[in-house]
Formats: sequence, C-alpha cells, structure tokens
Amino acid sequence: MGVKKGRKKYLASLLILATSSAVAGPRDQAKKLYSSLTGNTANKATADKYEAMVVSGELDAAARDMVEGNLGFYNVTLKNFFTPMSNEDGTQFAPLNDMTATLIGATRDEINFFRVFWDNILYQFDGTLITNTATGIPSRYNSRKATNDWFYLSEVDTAVPLYNRTKNTMYEEAEKQNVPLGNRTHLKMSQQNTYTTRDQAAIAGIFSTRAFAKAYYDAGTNRSVFSNFAKNFLCLEMEELNDTTIPDYRVTRDVDRAPGGKTETYKTFCVGCHAGQDGLRGAFAYYDYAKGAMRYADHEDLDENGNIVSVGPVSPKINRNNIFPGGKITTSDMWLNLWNEGQNAYIGWGPVTSGNGAKSIGKMFSETKQVRKCLAQQVFTKMCFRAPASEADKVSVSELADKFDKDGNMKNLFINAALICIGE
Repeated sequence: MGVKKGRKKYLASLLILATSSAVAGPRDQAKKLYSSLTGNTANKATADKYEAMVVSGELDAAARDMVEGNLGFYNVTLKNFFTPMSNEDGTQFAPLNDMTATLIGATRDEINFFRVFWDNILYQFDGTLITNTATGIPSRYNSRKATNDWFYLSEVDTAVPLYNRTKNTMYEEAEKQNVPLGNRTHLKMSQQNTYTTRDQAAIAGIFSTRAFAKAYYDAGTNRSVFSNFAKNFLCLEMEELNDTTIPDYRVTRDVDRAPGGKTETYKTFCVGCHAGQDGLRGAFAYYDYAKGAMRYADHEDLDENGNIVSVGPVSPKINRNNIFPGGKITTSDMWLNLWNEGQNAYIGWGPVTSGNGAKSIGKMFSETKQVRKCLAQQVFTKMCFRAPASEADKVSVSELADKFDKDGNMKNLFINAALICIGE
C-alpha cells in the first residue's frame, strides 16, 4: 500500500510539473509522450484518446497503454537504444541479435534488469517446430519440413530459424519479418545452457551471448570488454578513469613500459588506465570468439612445430605479446577491482572487490551505483530528445536513478523519463 501511495504521489508531481511549469497543453503533451515512447506520430484518433487521459490525470496508464499497444516501443525505441551496446562500432543500424533481444525482453517482462549482467537468461523466439508431422503449418513452409530447424510463429504467421551458436539468422529473420518483440508467446525467456554455451561456468548474462562475443571477444586481448562496458553502462571513457596512483602489479606483459623509449609516458599516462583495466580483465581471460561462435576454456594454439594443439583455459591471445617480460602472465580468470578506492571510488562499485570469472564480475557490475545513473542519463536523453544539462535535469536524472535502483524496472525508467519531459 505504501509503494502504491508513493507512486501516486510521484505521478501527481509529474502532472503538476507538466501542467503548471510547462507551456505545452494536454494535447501536445499526449503527442510528445506518444512520440518519445513509440517513435511514431499520433494520428487524430490516437491523440484524442491520450489527450483525454492526460486531462484526467491518467499519465502512467496512458504511457503504459502506449508501450503495450504499439509495435514501436519494443521494435524501434528499445531496439535502437540497446543495439549500439551490442556492437563495437556503437551503431543502432546493426541487426537484431541475442544480446539486444535479451535486453529488450528483460525490459518488457519487467524482471530485475540488473540480472542481465550475470544471470542464466536468454531471450529467443519460439513456436511450432516445422516438421513433416507438424499440423497447422502453411504450405509455403513445406521446404522447411525436412530440415527440422525452423519455428512457425502462429500468432504472427511467419517463421524463423532455430537458435544457432554460429549464426545470427534467428534474430535477423525475425527482424526482417517485423515480428513484434512485445509478443510474449513467441519472444520468450529461456536459459543459455545448450544455446550460447554448453559450459555452465561460462554463463554470465549478456557477457556470454553470441553477439557480445562477436563484438568484444574477437581478436584483441579482451580489454575492449571493460572499455565498452564503461562507455555503455558507466557513461565513462577510459580517459576519465585514468588514475596513475593505482599500483601496476596487474598490468600484463603485452604493455610497453617505455613507449617511444620514454618510461615517463607509461608512468604518467598508460599506467593510469592499464593498472585498473588489467585488474578487471582477468574475468574474461577464458573467452574467445572463433568460427562464428563464442569459445570458453577450450582453446587451440600452434606448437613450435606448427601443429594445432589444445591448450589450457586461458585464451592464447591473452599472453601472446611478450613486450615486457616482467609483466604479469595471466594464468586464471581471477579479477581484482583496484578502482574501488581513490578517485574512482565515486562510481559506487559493488561491494565484492575480487573474484573469478565473468559471472562474479557481472554481479559486481550489477550492484554498481554508476550503472543506475548512466542508464537513467541515457534514457532521459532518449525520451527527452536532449542530454541533461541544467541543474533541474541533473536532479531529474538522480531521481530516476534512485527509483531504478529500488525497483530494477527498465520499463518504468523509460516511462518515468518520458513523463518528466512531456510538457516541453
């Protein structure tokens, strides 16, 4: 009862803000809310409907009706919001994939969103397997019956391939066919077991999806995992995390201690990022991406005779470049957060400061305060069509982050942000 009263009070304050301090009238507010949430323009009938709800104070109900009754919120707004996080180029023009679908599904189903950083969840499409004995399958899919690798989605009368560890075809075909991502019958939560990986130890939310592996485990030394996490979920570039006071005993041997022949460059700049980043990187040491699929703790390398041999759980690329022999050699997936003290303590990291593997570091990320603030800031920008700049904006983002911290509900975050800005 107390939570409901608190939410009603919050919504009432939003209505006062929207009607008294803003210049937009109820119709413009309704149209703005509809546009920000769905990415579409309201026609006359739609504008009439939601104007009446705004006038009567049914702001939250109007927003939820827009979200659930329109294809745009899930297929456009959320897809464009999450897709840049799933590729290294940061573009929203990439195809739907398992990471993006999982983030959208977690938002749609209003589960605790912070589970996406560590839990055994995966959203994929489901339907009737197209076989020779299946009933109710349209004849246009007869060619699929012999292969047993397509689902028929009856509610939307289309078909998609089954999940494939080496291909993104399920998600690309679903997007091509404009399958509604709000459809709970056909886009369902499942577990990652047997899909993205067969190794239970590898499962770590979005960090063990195929799309994430393709973007961040391919080539390199897996440092891009944290740098892109920082950009997407902490709203910080590596330069902003630079702290040269952190001890460098976790910096690995592929980092030159005298770039350009100058040790000063390493001591005054390079170490500031690498000391902390390399402390965290160990969590992803067992991951790689090869032949279209994520690989975990089962790697191959060449011996001195050029023969392909099986090697230990650490991906060979992690230790391959021996530029400074005195640097750390990675032998396990142990990680250590050295940024929980000093200038980066303000980030409010999760309380556990060390562990093994992506799941444990994902749990630490899931409890980090800056994740709430960053997502609130990004959602505010998306819903309000501008970055928060004024002091009032910053207060709004802080309030949004606090609410998000309490309920873990990403859908509420979008709705609350959209309601803040409807009067502009």
